[in-house]
Amino acid sequence: MLLAVIVAAALTVPPLGGRSISTSHEARFALLARDIVERGAWFEPRVGGEVYRNKPPLYPWSIAALSLPGGRVTEATAQAPVVAAALGAILFTFLLGAALFGARAGLWGALILLTGYDFFAHSQLLLPDMLVVAFVTAAAYFFWRARDDPPARGALAAFYGALAMGVFAKGPVGLLPLLVAAVWLWSEHGPRGLRRLWSPLGIGLFAGVTALWLGPFLSLGGRSFAQDVLQTDWLDWFVGIPSRGELKELAIEGVLGFMPWALVAPLALWTGVRDRPTPAVRFVLLWFLVPLLLITLSSNPRARYLLPIHPAGALLIAWWAETHGATRATAGRLLGWMALAGALVALAIPAWLRPSPAYFAPGFSWMALPLAAGAIMIGVAMVLGLRAGRPALLVYGAAGGMALILGYGVWPYNAWVNETQSFRPVASRLAEHARGVDAAMFVNRRFFQVEFYAGREMRQIRTAHELTEYLARPERPVVLVNESYWEEQREKFPPDVRILDEIRAGTERMLIVRLSKG
Repeated sequence: MLLAVIVAAALTVPPLGGRSISTSHEARFALLARDIVERGAWFEPRVGGEVYRNKPPLYPWSIAALSLPGGRVTEATAQAPVVAAALGAILFTFLLGAALFGARAGLWGALILLTGYDFFAHSQLLLPDMLVVAFVTAAAYFFWRARDDPPARGALAAFYGALAMGVFAKGPVGLLPLLVAAVWLWSEHGPRGLRRLWSPLGIGLFAGVTALWLGPFLSLGGRSFAQDVLQTDWLDWFVGIPSRGELKELAIEGVLGFMPWALVAPLALWTGVRDRPTPAVRFVLLWFLVPLLLITLSSNPRARYLLPIHPAGALLIAWWAETHGATRATAGRLLGWMALAGALVALAIPAWLRPSPAYFAPGFSWMALPLAAGAIMIGVAMVLGLRAGRPALLVYGAAGGMALILGYGVWPYNAWVNETQSFRPVASRLAEHARGVDAAMFVNRRFFQVEFYAGREMRQIRTAHELTEYLARPERPVVLVNESYWEEQREKFPPDVRILDEIRAGTERMLIVRLSKG
């Protein structure tokens, strides 16, 4: 357990706070936390001038709590709860794996989870998804501990506590373990098995934690919460049939996000289905397949919604490696050669992907050698491990190669973001041109990252007429416009609106405009 957590900390902690906030999705939570720190508005934080209730407040509360000692929200305090959640997910993956299959399978499962691409990537993103992964995994562990009849009261109460925290982190998705537990109990014991979920202490704990944040949300308007949050943001967003294009995109992103372990996942899944009479295997299968089916059939499937099933996938592969990895099979040898071929393709990618402000692509240089070495390690470990039936070589070699790629690659990636994607220079140049007068934004979507680096909430101008009136104010304020919207609306502006500056941030070109002196 200690080894798993130390390796996870060595990968996820050093880059803490080293990347600029470059997307509006990430900046939203940092702004909510800043509003809490500055106004003490724990139960009604605002972003964009409105009380934000689309997501429960655990993540911004966590950022605010870490930011209070220093008095301000930073990139590091905004990322720290996510990194802590990633370490928690690794810890509970090990504990569950050890309880299900033994300590070595628990360690292997933790390493496989840690070195999956999407898991590591989301440990560096300022989003609440990693908190959900941690609490979902904790709930799975406590449920397995409480599965006996009569159930262990403390473990079942802890199960409900983890459910409550998962809901506190991101809403209904935190209830996925309850669905898995119900399906597993029904399949094991029939409808009567559901009685084992009864825990007055646990249900009381769930109700208490949920009331802590839901009560204030409802006090701000029960009808608006039901309409704007429950109906629009939760039910309408998830309930429905996805399009064929969305399913295709989900499949591609889901497979790429679980690399390199997606290459051996079919072997583990097939073997798990064959060995499903074993209760521990059946539980992991259900934990993987039930949420996968639910997410796949939702109206807006996203690859990051699959993160809560990554621990189950990792443990399934660890179990397969522990119990069946020594078996030499034609399918295994074929997958091994595919992994080696994939590693060679990855080495050649810089030949046709040139560095760009739109995407990160390391070019041919000495700096890319660790990435190349990691890719070769993965390919060799997989082909030798699968051909020779050496599961330890497979797991440790592929995990080591991926750890090298991720642990090293995050640094040039963060440098690329800070150089090409940062909105800090946009806010700085806007302040220079404003010179103490007012400034606003006229954009076709929210750029919360500009507000974060500007250090204040910025007025949002909605129409060309409003923009004309605003620019005509005697103090001659400045306005930030994204170029695409400027070109779309340009004919509606008076001819004396002048472009003062142009700044590029990623794929966005931002313009600063002001009315010329009459």
